[in-house]
Amino acid sequence: MKFAVLLFAAAILALPALAPAQTTDPNTSLQFDVAIIKPAADTSAPGLIVHMAGERGYHGVNMALLNYFMVAYQVRGDQVTGPDWISQETFDVEGKAGRTCTADELHLMLQHLLEDRFHLKLRFETKDLSGYNLVVDTGGPKLTVHDPEDHTMLPMYHGPGMHTGTNVAMQYLAFFLSEELGQKVVDKTGLSGHYDFKVTWGASNGPMMIMPPPPPGAPTPTEVPQAQAPGESVFEALRKQLGLRLDKAKVPSQHIFIDHIEKLSDN
Repeated sequence: MKFAVLLFAAAILALPALAPAQTTDPNTSLQFDVAIIKPAADTSAPGLIVHMAGERGYHGVNMALLNYFMVAYQVRGDQVTGPDWISQETFDVEGKAGRTCTADELHLMLQHLLEDRFHLKLRFETKDLSGYNLVVDTGGPKLTVHDPEDHTMLPMYHGPGMHTGTNVAMQYLAFFLSEELGQKVVDKTGLSGHYDFKVTWGASNGPMMIMPPPPPGAPTPTEVPQAQAPGESVFEALRKQLGLRLDKAKVPSQHIFIDHIEKLSDN
């Protein structure tokens, strides 16, 4: 069973490309004030991970452990090697910080929660692989700056062809494009704000979905979306509609090997 990640636009921000985020004091073990992870209470519920308002944590429902790895370590699913059950068994997560945190701090808190509850031993390898740099195209960006007083964090909707972002950081857009293209995309735009946009490219079967697959034995849906005629490629759409460009490049890509993991014990 493969679940897709539904991430709020601000959930993934300025994590360095080469390694997990670091705090000023690397020996400080950041922890959520409230940290709950348990088997999914309802395995038929829509799978999602949302970023709490005010930079205070994560709320996850019916998501595979692999998806929490993707958020915590800022990697694609194919960059994690471990037992099959990490993409099959689903969990609910509640991680709340007692204060406003940076995105890097929240990533570390989620990492520490996973490491503690599953007794993880991880090995990291970084290689330069073919990928893309996301840069500003000639003529400048065509993005709407999100109102800094509005802290609403809607999902980045990913439908057939249409992609709508609200309060999106460029680092997150790069991560989204990595998922879409199956190759690492690194943010090199130099744009530090959060933005709103709509962009359309040819009918996409990318990984961002709201609903997980139906459980075994569930009726087959009677309505199947019709295939769309191909439109602009993602490369054309980014350049023409958003004023951004994907340049082919060798980029650092991190792979996580799970050397040891234990099934979840009581919280």
